[in-house]
Amino acid sequence: MSKAINTVTIQENLPDIDLQDEDYCFVIGPDGKLKSVFLPLENAFIPPKNIQKILKMYGITDIDNLGGDATLH
Repeated sequence: MSKAINTVTIQENLPDIDLQDEDYCFVIGPDGKLKSVFLPLENAFIPPKNIQKILKMYGITDIDNLGGDATLH
């Protein structure tokens, strides 16, 4: 699963989204499964409380364990 955000690559594929280097991005499939998380390169491992809540919904309490298989129901 992705960890660092590549703003250029995402903006090439989604030009209408104004992503910044400090943004977080969650890719969720139609089945509610968390497919990927892109984190900012700086301060990625101390996410804000709201980001921590989203991660917690997927059972991720340690950002280093993003390789898990999480589905939101």
